[in-house]
Amino acid sequence: MFPSNPQQYAAAKKSWVVAFEYQEQHAGMKVRTDLTRALANVYRLSSDKTRIICDCVERFNTASLIHDDIIDQDRIRRGADSVWVRYGVAAALISGMYGYIQGLKSLSESGRMTLVQAGLDSLEELHIGQYLDTLLSEGTDLPTMEQYPYVAQLNTGCFFIFILRACQQLKPLPQQCYRSLKSMLLELAVYYRFVNDYCDINHIPHYAKKGFAPDLEAGPKSFLMIIANQPLHKSNRSEIQKRQIIINWGNADVFCKALKIMEDSYATLPGFLQRAQQQCNELDFSQLHKFLDNVHFQQKPADDFYASLQLNT
Repeated sequence: MFPSNPQQYAAAKKSWVVAFEYQEQHAGMKVRTDLTRALANVYRLSSDKTRIICDCVERFNTASLIHDDIIDQDRIRRGADSVWVRYGVAAALISGMYGYIQGLKSLSESGRMTLVQAGLDSLEELHIGQYLDTLLSEGTDLPTMEQYPYVAQLNTGCFFIFILRACQQLKPLPQQCYRSLKSMLLELAVYYRFVNDYCDINHIPHYAKKGFAPDLEAGPKSFLMIIANQPLHKSNRSEIQKRQIIINWGNADVFCKALKIMEDSYATLPGFLQRAQQQCNELDFSQLHKFLDNVHFQQKPADDFYASLQLNT
C-alpha cells in the first residue's frame, strides 16, 4: 500500500465516503437495477454477474446525482438535503468520485477488461452529456427538439446502454437483437428525461422528492420550455412566480402537449422490444416487458398541480 501509515489512510478513506454513503441511504426506485435484472434474464446471466453490473451502475448513478445537484444547485434529493447542502460543495464533489472509482473496481472483479472499458466509455458519455447540459442551463437559448434527445441519450442513456453493453460482452446475443434493444434503451432515455422534466413542474408527488418545480430556476433546458417557447434563464424564482408560470403554461396547453409527446415516445418502446424478441424468440423477455410497464408514466388527476390550481380558483 502506498501510504506510510495504513491506519491513517483507512481512517481518511472512511471519512471520504461518508457523504457518498449518505446519498446511498436515500435510495430512489433503483430503475437501473430493475433494468439490469430484466436484461440479465434475457441474456441468461448468472446472479454473480448480474450483481456486479447492478453494483457498478448504482454507484455510477449515485455519484452522478451528487454532482448534478451541485451543478444545478438543487437543494433536495429524494426528500432529503442534497449532499452538497449537508456536507458542502467540496466534500460532495470529492466524495462523489468514490462512486465512479468503486463502480470500476466492481467491474474489475469479473476479470474482464472489456467490462471495465464499457464502464469507462459510459462515464465519458455521462460527462460529455453533463457538459452539454451545463451549457444549456447557463445559456439563454432553448435547445431544439433535435438537440434535446441527443443530450438525454448521453446524460441519461449512458447508464442504460452500459448495462446492455455489459450483458452483451458477458454473453453475446445476435447483433440484430442487440441493436433493437439498444434502440429501445436510447428512446427510453429520452422518454425518462421527458417524464422527469414534466414531473418536476406539474406532478405533486414529485415535489416531496425535489422541492417545488426547481427546473423553473435551472435554465432553459426543460422540454416544457421548448413547448412553451419560453427560455427561462437561470435565476431564483419565488413560489408565486413559479405558480404563475405553471398557470400560464397550463392555459396554453403546454402540459397537454407534453403528455402527448411523452406518450408518443413511450409508444415506440414495445415495438423495439417486439423486434428484439422476434429475433431471439427462444429467450425470456417477460421481465423486460414488465419493466417497460412499470416505467410507463400515467398521471392521476389528483397529482396534476395545474388542475388542482384550477379547482381552487
